[in-house]
Amino acid sequence: MKPLGISLRLQLRLGPRLRRLGAVAVGLVAASSSVRADPLGNPLPPFPSWMDPTDAVSPIALVQGGGIKIGEGTVLQPQVGIQTGMISNVFYQNTNQVTAGLLRLLVEVGTGSLPIQRLNPAAADQGMLAAGPAPATTPIQVEGGDFQYSANVYASWDQYLSTNDNVTAQGGLGGGLVLRGLVNPQRPLQFAFQDVYSRLIRATNFESQADTNRDINDLGLRLNIVPPGRSLSGYLYYDNTIDVFESSTQQFANRLLNTLGAHLDWQWLPLTVVFADVSGGYNTGIGSSDKVNSTPLATTVGIGTALTLNTTLNAQVGYANGFYASGPSYSSVTGSLLFGYRYSPLGRVTALYSYNQSDSINANFYSEHLLQLTVEQYFAPFVVFARPEVHFRDYEGTLVMDLNGGTTRRDTILGLTAGLRYNFRDWLAGTLDYTLSDVQTDFRYMADRFLVNPSYVRHELMLGVRAAY
Repeated sequence: MKPLGISLRLQLRLGPRLRRLGAVAVGLVAASSSVRADPLGNPLPPFPSWMDPTDAVSPIALVQGGGIKIGEGTVLQPQVGIQTGMISNVFYQNTNQVTAGLLRLLVEVGTGSLPIQRLNPAAADQGMLAAGPAPATTPIQVEGGDFQYSANVYASWDQYLSTNDNVTAQGGLGGGLVLRGLVNPQRPLQFAFQDVYSRLIRATNFESQADTNRDINDLGLRLNIVPPGRSLSGYLYYDNTIDVFESSTQQFANRLLNTLGAHLDWQWLPLTVVFADVSGGYNTGIGSSDKVNSTPLATTVGIGTALTLNTTLNAQVGYANGFYASGPSYSSVTGSLLFGYRYSPLGRVTALYSYNQSDSINANFYSEHLLQLTVEQYFAPFVVFARPEVHFRDYEGTLVMDLNGGTTRRDTILGLTAGLRYNFRDWLAGTLDYTLSDVQTDFRYMADRFLVNPSYVRHELMLGVRAAY
């Protein structure tokens, strides 16, 4: 899972070519956090935490062509791509690891009154590497009427290159759909929506022809109140997530998540926003799921500011309570601290610490300390990036008991995402991606009379190209 956050921005004075490079790498130096400050003035719901819109199979384009005009102000934008590489541990195993090659084909078609980059203020047209947060009371200024939208359909086909039938059975069709819209984008009262559906392809954690493929749909609605010239603004929001497994043996983890909340921003200084957020939810299982019902409550206060022209700070603290109907629950202080430093006109580093609780597919919930460092450096006409991170995660109320009958699992998770983007042309880009996943735990359990150790180390190395028409 590749979390989202505050993205790098290049200064407009660096020229059109570097701004296009910025669009290639938007969000690659993201930092995960539950911050809802929206210090960049985003009027749209954030992308769901399980989705990284800069990933190779995501709907956020790495390149953009001229497109096909199909109406007044509406353009159809097709894209294709291909990747190939190696997966060191196809089945996420602790021992007897199986290595295989992978060929991935990508197809994407997008349309809308404006490109999705224009509807996302983290995109290039907003200017990259901004020194600090824009005034939260300033709505995104877009032209083209009272309704702006985008729709992107994307698909990927994974073909493992192996003579092992269990390995080749893990490929198949992935993809999804993203709909985004904004009503009254230049008025004090705005309505925004976003719906993201994705089919996620994943092998099991033991060698077989079975899989743990999932279908996830996330709906976000917002009612923005942005009075011009006022220091106070805010929004009401509703999020709905449907998360189901396709295999009949995985139905025990199916879940439905609902969150209703209110958010307030106070523009204290020109580059400083103080914010508060309160939300409540109702989470439950779907069908034959073993998920325990919960009614989580979360409150947060924080600040987003520019300390200098080159440094930014976003800090928050809050309280969260899970209110699970049975089994363990949480009642805890939460918080995060995100520091960003632009060390050169073409480079930026961010450091994040956060502590939060989240509902889990294999337990009631998990608590997590996250340490993350993100670096991105531009060397025209390409950009390199790296994001090492470590998670200290405790699962409480696991659906499967350990050998001693316990339902607590403690993991140490090391991750690294690194890569390179090279723009041959505006419509053609090369990609190189490396991902390390290292999960270590002392949790052991029995499955079909076999002892299972869910620890694993996995390397992925993929080389590819993306082209747009």
